[in-house]
Amino acid sequence: MFRSIALLLVTLFTVSACAVAVNTSGIYEGHAESGRISAFSSDAIRLRHLDSVNALRVEKGLQPLRLSAELNAAADTHARDMKEQQRAWDFGSDRSSPQTRAERAGYTGIVTGENVAETYKGEFYVLQAWLENPMARQDILNPEATDLGFGWYQESNGKLWWVEVIGKSEAPMVTAQQ
Repeated sequence: MFRSIALLLVTLFTVSACAVAVNTSGIYEGHAESGRISAFSSDAIRLRHLDSVNALRVEKGLQPLRLSAELNAAADTHARDMKEQQRAWDFGSDRSSPQTRAERAGYTGIVTGENVAETYKGEFYVLQAWLENPMARQDILNPEATDLGFGWYQESNGKLWWVEVIGKSEAPMVTAQQ
């Protein structure tokens, strides 16, 4: 099982490397030479993360997740709050839960899991760490999940705070077969 995950991650790294161009300004995969993530690369980072999660889910026979703007907003807000608290954890500075934060952002479904981390320099590294953690992995592979939100906050010194919110929408999933 670990071997198939390792193979999947190697394949994803290889494919993503093929799609990334280096230009003379030093921007690579949305990261400047300083290690900063540009606002311009936010959508690409979220989509790469979603694609990686869905590749793993499909390999396990699970339905793919769809990106949720509301869960992205909740994740971004919590990442900034974790920076203020200087700790990666699931409680907001106001003691809010992941469900409360998602509802504040307009999400009408149920939050089935939230994964948090700090310091990892890219979306693939943080996903790898979450997949090695049994509880985070369970969140990612929850068969009832339908939606994903992914966000981060980067401090001026380059340190990153990452948040992944996974939910179950009240709306039914629409598949290509329907």
